[in-house]
Amino acid sequence: MEKLLGRARWFDHPNAVQAGPQLRQWLADPGSMTFKLRARCDELRVQRLRQRPGNALQDECALLELTPREAVEERDVILHCDGHPVLFGHTITPLASAAAWPFFRRLGNRPLGGSLFSDPLVTRAPIQFARLHAGHPLVRRVRQALDLHSQPPLQPLYARRSLFRRHGSVMLVTDVFLPALSTLMALNM
Repeated sequence: MEKLLGRARWFDHPNAVQAGPQLRQWLADPGSMTFKLRARCDELRVQRLRQRPGNALQDECALLELTPREAVEERDVILHCDGHPVLFGHTITPLASAAAWPFFRRLGNRPLGGSLFSDPLVTRAPIQFARLHAGHPLVRRVRQALDLHSQPPLQPLYARRSLFRRHGSVMLVTDVFLPALSTLMALNM
């Protein structure tokens, strides 16, 4: 049913998404994916796809205690390791909270992880995990960004998300692991 509705079922433990052991370790890593990727490639590049006001996705509203019509600032990026797209990042924060995240609008093509993980005022909630199927809006955005329209649907993509808090405001960060990441993981065992 979730495949058809474009929603994901999020779990509190990485074992629930049935990822292989190596991928499960990456999913559950409490650190910054930016830092983890930088340590494994010569060049980490951020491709900003969009950053603008929008609305939270269906499976984000309850977590953020938002109605589907409440405005958020959203940012979508793809992180490329040595020219290969390995991670799709999706970040939202309610527009009413934007003042608590002064660096967010000024990131441009810089990664978010450096700002989040170096700010002592930021706290992180536990990570949640999901497998995103072809009907999920983030998978559709990945297909569009990578120009995969003429190719068969992607296998379910593994994702993780967590809430970050700063001055009582929230930011939801979702990392979607792209197929090329498995090659990077295999090279850096």
